[in-house]
Amino acid sequence: MPHTHAHSKAEAIHEAIEHFAEEHHHQPDAHEKARLVSDAIKEWEHEEVESMHEGGKAA
Repeated sequence: MPHTHAHSKAEAIHEAIEHFAEEHHHQPDAHEKARLVSDAIKEWEHEEVESMHEGGKAA
């Protein structure tokens, strides 16, 4: 999964699905899409928490 931080969960999910399609040369099926959505949300939330902690240190 790319490490550019998406501005929203929806954007993160969209990027994850696009990345999968580029790597695997097909759109994800329902099970693959469910895993991608779950992983993208976890990653996005983790980055959001890190971002908030870094912002708190800079203040």
